[in-house]
Amino acid sequence: MSDIIPNSLQKPRKIVFLILPQMHILDFAGPCQVFYEANQLGTLNMSLHYISFTPSCTTEQGLTLSNLSSPDNLNLTTSDLVLVPGMDYASFCSGNLEEVMVRVRPWLREVRKKNIPIASICSGSMILADAGILDGLGATSHWKCLDQLSREHPQVKVKRDRLFVNDRNVYTSAGMSSGIDMCLSIIEEWYGPVLASKTAREMVVFLRRNQDHDQESVYLDYQSHFNAAIHQVQNYLIAHPDQNPSLPELAALVNMSVRNLTRLFREVTGHTITAFKHRLKLEVVKSYLHNPDLTLAAIAYRCGFRDERQLRRIWKSATGISLQQSRRSAKP
Repeated sequence: MSDIIPNSLQKPRKIVFLILPQMHILDFAGPCQVFYEANQLGTLNMSLHYISFTPSCTTEQGLTLSNLSSPDNLNLTTSDLVLVPGMDYASFCSGNLEEVMVRVRPWLREVRKKNIPIASICSGSMILADAGILDGLGATSHWKCLDQLSREHPQVKVKRDRLFVNDRNVYTSAGMSSGIDMCLSIIEEWYGPVLASKTAREMVVFLRRNQDHDQESVYLDYQSHFNAAIHQVQNYLIAHPDQNPSLPELAALVNMSVRNLTRLFREVTGHTITAFKHRLKLEVVKSYLHNPDLTLAAIAYRCGFRDERQLRRIWKSATGISLQQSRRSAKP
């Protein structure tokens, strides 16, 4: 069954891949699969588009893509995303792409001028830098490109040892597989961590967030395993933070004994079911603390705690500060 995203997040989005000669297949296919799977799982309003300045393009691996659309046929908005997969590094360095770059540069500049998000995978960042898109921004690329990127484009703030970088809605990623990480992060940014995690599981990849991610996420950090039964229990708890299902009820959900479920849950997540439930509830509490119209008693009720006293005790134990202190420091 699909995860239906609320209508408030269901704005139409075009996911546009700019196909260039000597493109690497994985740079294109991995990110493309991320958005395809997320679209299916979330019943989203995304559409995938493949454009080029030539009717067909041959990849570095010898596969020819044909019937590609012209960029002129798209009416892009700030809800859309343009992706530039990487290409053969030697071809770029030799200037073999200059004929097509004459048309690519002004088109990318116009896209950026309209504040439409742009992302590159691997050496695709060299295309963005060449078009001036990365001027004044932090960016990364494949390790082979970093020195050249720094040397030829000193106005770019090159970030090394990073999976991906997002600076003012211009995304750049490192090696080929990190394009998948970047696109999963974009899904998380747009639709939340639950859909990003489910998309990663559907693709049978571990979701690797960047080293500078500002906080842990209970929705992601304990789901980087591949046990389907435990995922089912976690998904149920995530969907019902206001409830307190018993261990027998959760065990029946996955046709296990209570003993086997509790053992297996701790083995694959590193936490007990009760600890995981409390972390989920506290994550929801954080969002409610920003609402001045809700009393602490009302928040406790909405998050499935017995009473405000239990909420205060568990919050203090988990965070080290009182619930009142946290509420005062919560941004409106």
